[in-house]
Amino acid sequence: MLVKINAEKLKQLRDQRCWSQQQLADVSGLSLRTVQRIEARAVASQESVKCLAAVFETDTQALLAVSPEPHVEVDNHDTVCRLSSGNCEEDDSVTQRADKVARRKAFKKLYVSFALVFVSHLAAFFCIFAAFNQNEITEHTFQLLKNTVSVALVVSAIVLLWRDRQLKKKYYGGSSLF
Repeated sequence: MLVKINAEKLKQLRDQRCWSQQQLADVSGLSLRTVQRIEARAVASQESVKCLAAVFETDTQALLAVSPEPHVEVDNHDTVCRLSSGNCEEDDSVTQRADKVARRKAFKKLYVSFALVFVSHLAAFFCIFAAFNQNEITEHTFQLLKNTVSVALVVSAIVLLWRDRQLKKKYYGGSSLF
């Protein structure tokens, strides 16, 4: 089903990221021709809107025109779906590419979070050991701080592993090492 979109909003989002139409096509998984057609005619399939919303990390409603028309008649062969399948082959591949982009972003965010947590705990350990070596804290305080940071590190690792498992279940259907 084709819907009217806000082409100006789409162009504004693309320009905010300093992307050409080709770059948007590459990132979203849509063809360059599809991106050009969407911006020119302000009409897109629901799957194309979903891909663009995923790329711009926004809600699909934000890309729709103010008064969306549920059915738009277009006689362009590229945008007409096969009635027998009820789905466009292009839209299937677009959905798969959008899922791949979302999966990459989710895992990248998780791994960056893990790196930040790990580095911050290393810095805390360094400061605690440095203060103890310079006799700035007592042995009792040293043990307390060291154990507290250790527990926090273990809890953080468990939370991040749990999140990793959730993402793997979501994107890979439950296949996980844990």
